[in-house]
Amino acid sequence: MAATTPRLLTALAALALSAAPALAAPPTVGSDYTFLDPVFRGTIFCDTLKEIRAIAEADQPDAAYSNFYLTTNDRDEPMCMAIAPTGRVVDVVPLGVMEKDGGAYNAWAIETDVNGTTAFALYLERFNLVHA
Repeated sequence: MAATTPRLLTALAALALSAAPALAAPPTVGSDYTFLDPVFRGTIFCDTLKEIRAIAEADQPDAAYSNFYLTTNDRDEPMCMAIAPTGRVVDVVPLGVMEKDGGAYNAWAIETDVNGTTAFALYLERFNLVHA
């Protein structure tokens, strides 16, 4: 995992101390998966893992996403956009915990093949932080 922020470490420590039940796993490598997101208005897909990581680790994930949405790539498309496609899962990278709008989410970057195009999806599972 890249440099970990203090906010991320605090959330991870709280998670480790919680008595919460086991969390759902992300889709498995090699499976076809239709991405539906519990946080954004569609699953965030980006050109690179670096962009997904930046959104998941941001203090304000919406602002980070908006920045990438308003920035175009070499195909004159947004670097990140919120959509709900079905894709083949190529790789799964754990990102830790993302906090947004008072909620905590386990976050993964899912490398996908969507109709021959490689993209990275932000996969989120909500959980409740339980403080000891």
